[in-house]
Amino acid sequence: MLEALNVRLEVPGPGDTEENDTLRLLDEVSFTVPPEHLLAIVGPSGCGKTTLLKVITGILEQSEGELRWDGRDLKNEEDLHPGDLGYVPQFSVAYDLLTVEESIASAMALRTQLADTDEFIPALDYILEVTGLTDLAERRVKVLSGGQKRRLGLALELVTDPCLLLCDEVTSGLDPKSEAEITKLLHKLSRGHPKRVVINVTHSLASLGDYDSVMVMYQGRLIYHGPPRALTHYFGVEHPEDVYRCLGDRPAEEWATSWNRKRESYYQQFGFEAKVKAPEVVDEAKEPEEDIIPHHEFPPIELPAVTTQLFELLRRRWTIFRRDKSQVWLHLAMLVGFPLLVAIFALDGIKPLRALSTYQDQNIGAELAKQAKHQLEQLNAGSLVSGLIMLQVVLVTLMASNNAAREIASERLILEREKLGGLSPLAYVGSKVIFLGVFVLAQSLWMGLFVEMITGGLPGDLVIKLALLVLASAAMTAVCLGISATSRTPEKATILCIYLVGFQLPLSGAVLTLPDWLENWVQPLIAAFWSWSGSLTSMRSTAFYDAVKQVTATDLVAPTIAGFVLFVHVIIGLSMSLVGVQKSQWE
Repeated sequence: MLEALNVRLEVPGPGDTEENDTLRLLDEVSFTVPPEHLLAIVGPSGCGKTTLLKVITGILEQSEGELRWDGRDLKNEEDLHPGDLGYVPQFSVAYDLLTVEESIASAMALRTQLADTDEFIPALDYILEVTGLTDLAERRVKVLSGGQKRRLGLALELVTDPCLLLCDEVTSGLDPKSEAEITKLLHKLSRGHPKRVVINVTHSLASLGDYDSVMVMYQGRLIYHGPPRALTHYFGVEHPEDVYRCLGDRPAEEWATSWNRKRESYYQQFGFEAKVKAPEVVDEAKEPEEDIIPHHEFPPIELPAVTTQLFELLRRRWTIFRRDKSQVWLHLAMLVGFPLLVAIFALDGIKPLRALSTYQDQNIGAELAKQAKHQLEQLNAGSLVSGLIMLQVVLVTLMASNNAAREIASERLILEREKLGGLSPLAYVGSKVIFLGVFVLAQSLWMGLFVEMITGGLPGDLVIKLALLVLASAAMTAVCLGISATSRTPEKATILCIYLVGFQLPLSGAVLTLPDWLENWVQPLIAAFWSWSGSLTSMRSTAFYDAVKQVTATDLVAPTIAGFVLFVHVIIGLSMSLVGVQKSQWE
């Protein structure tokens, strides 16, 4: 049984006046819902329907009042186990490139320990059958209709056999036939568990006859809760659709006061009080309902280990990537095209580069100062080496940004639903680190090795240059992943990451020398500077280092310092990712 007693929710307001310091989204909401009950929450947009649902789920915490489940205070006592709660949001909750069966199986692997047991297949088949998705099991999510996607959303929550199933407008936007089918399915599900309560937020008033009770919200207040057949009588209208029109006739406070005064008499008149207080007695007197879903006995639901969730997330992510042909070809194009771009810029400069190497072998360094031709060659060689190193670094950071910018932000709503179901943020971030780490190694190592082969070997220690290139890619990947985790939309994350990459070259000091006061503030934040600077410093024992120093006035740092700073960037980015993932960002 679900009980609410004087639930109130206040949030900070605009603050322009004393009266606007706080906004009251819910005000003194009280109700009781018995087991095996289907409740509809209706009301005009912005009345508090979804807000109330989020308070019940624990996404939002009430300011005052009590929420009880089976007599247990959900705020001050033990919360509901993630397996006892199912929340079906309005938006799409599955990956387009997975099949229906794969989506449900993945949800089971993330939320239960059934994956390696004999119970897995029977439970999966039962969920497919109950939701009417058996014939669609092999169909990808992206080709499902709106009604089929809503069924899938319900199926994803049934993997734990929840006793409290909350649905946020799962019938909105559907045609009348699909809406009626989903409503009937909700009614069946409310009878498919001896303790289950099903609540559906809806705008539609056409299918209220399939609900056991209706709750009407208006401006954050409960103004009616009772049988659907009493709705028109209470509001004095002929049709349920007319209820919304008459709400503006009275202030919300008056509606709420009126309902509180008449509630008991309505409950008694329509027998609703008996259903609330003693559902088992009513059940004995009722005629057997048709088409009741037989209850499948699930084993005790326990959350899987963090490592189990991590491996399932990795398996699912690679499946999605493999099936996204556009992403596969884009990554291949960057992997091949970007090193070729560096090689193109290197071709014209290879001759003077090698000439400088010859001069060094002939020990004519002193002669270079006397000969303008040799001096020019030295300057060209220095510019070439510096430019090639920086170009590699910038392109690697660009690939890193492309990899990570949308990685979390694009699936944020799915993540929030899965966190509510018990997904570990650590497992989620860990899966992203491993997945993106493969691209970091492949893209940066291939970039460095390919350029070495084309140029015949740039000066400096190859191992140091490759290590710094990998660290630059890892740093940008981690920071962009952190931006993705803290951004509310993938578009915002993408723009911020593009700006971050765009500033790498001009603020690195490789092209233009920055003012001292700006350099001290900016350089610690520019990953490209540290990779470029450390790589050039690895040439200190060669004549190329003197050539490089002639074309840049920027102070260079040792490879060890550069590597340490880039590692700090990685840690900061991963910390941002973990904090961002843990923070709730529901719409």
